[in-house]
Amino acid sequence: MTRLLLVLACLLAPSLAHAQELDDRSPRVAMNLALGFGGEIVQSIDAEGSFFDTRRDFELDASVGFDVRGELPVLDFLVVGGMFTFLSVDTDLPGEDFEREETFAFDGYLRGRWVFEVVADTLFVEPYVLLPLGFSMAVLPDDDGSGDDVWPGWNTGALLGAQVLHASGFGGYLEMGWRHTEVYHQRSIGSSRVDLGFALNEFALNLGFVYAFGG
Repeated sequence: MTRLLLVLACLLAPSLAHAQELDDRSPRVAMNLALGFGGEIVQSIDAEGSFFDTRRDFELDASVGFDVRGELPVLDFLVVGGMFTFLSVDTDLPGEDFEREETFAFDGYLRGRWVFEVVADTLFVEPYVLLPLGFSMAVLPDDDGSGDDVWPGWNTGALLGAQVLHASGFGGYLEMGWRHTEVYHQRSIGSSRVDLGFALNEFALNLGFVYAFGG
């Protein structure tokens, strides 16, 4: 009986080691369609010499774009990564010559996860929470409306998702949650300087594919 158990352990060890390496430690690259719904954009105006800030809320039309990611599992339950995001956003702001405008983001993120082996050594399901934080840029009309300016800012969010990964290394994921972006700009009006800001909040829905190296 002891010999039989040792033989089984020797046979199973390579496949188990491969599964552990695949679902827990393989670096991954991913790309997804990024959508945004039910959002709002908050405009803030702070003029020199004024004691009051002006804040106005407007509805945000649906956003569309994509993410490109790279990540590395560092613990069984923790992944660190970085991503680039492009989003096209649109809203109707009175007095502003805005059409559908572009935003870009460069983020680092933490992804807390739990890996389930659904089919032995073949299929893994990985629910997770993803927390991004990074630098944003929005391309918006300049002061006189004749061109565009780059408005710098920052972004964050919180996303719940699940990733399905095959032993070949190929897989997909779906995630949803909250996306927040803020950008700022200083504009001259007469002899005064006015600080402008936009804060975007929306429901984020991402659908994409992933590849794990070593699969």
